[in-house]
Amino acid sequence: MGKSWTTRRRNDERDLNRWLRKGQTVYIVRTPEYAGRSALWNHPQYWTEHTVTGKHPVLGGWVFDKSPTTNVASLFALADNNTIYDAPPPGVPHASDPGPDCRDEGLYGIGRGQEFKGTFGSQNDGAEEMRRLAIEAAKRTKADKKSGARKGWF
Repeated sequence: MGKSWTTRRRNDERDLNRWLRKGQTVYIVRTPEYAGRSALWNHPQYWTEHTVTGKHPVLGGWVFDKSPTTNVASLFALADNNTIYDAPPPGVPHASDPGPDCRDEGLYGIGRGQEFKGTFGSQNDGAEEMRRLAIEAAKRTKADKKSGARKGWF
């Protein structure tokens, strides 16, 4: 593994600023953000790269990815463990790498090289289910109006 800089060591930020040059790329490891129960990413952690595009016109610090707000301090804040690497960290996938293969997992795992032998149902099954859900929602709305529940804010 190459060199790394962290906020936990004294003078590492200054050392990184001295090491950087225009066109150099640094890497950070991030943990994905989740939206409700659905994961936005397939990995528990992933790395992203950031390239130095020049110096800030007013403040003078290094600017990454042509964004005047992305500097060394903001990369330290974005990174897990506040660590910046000079090479992609080993064992951590890139954000765009495919996720794990889950065909063998779970109750309905098909298995590698196996054919799905179940039935998908007809189109009418879906229409019947939508009708049933609509009737159920209408009943719930009627019951709520009757009981005074779920009144609007205004």
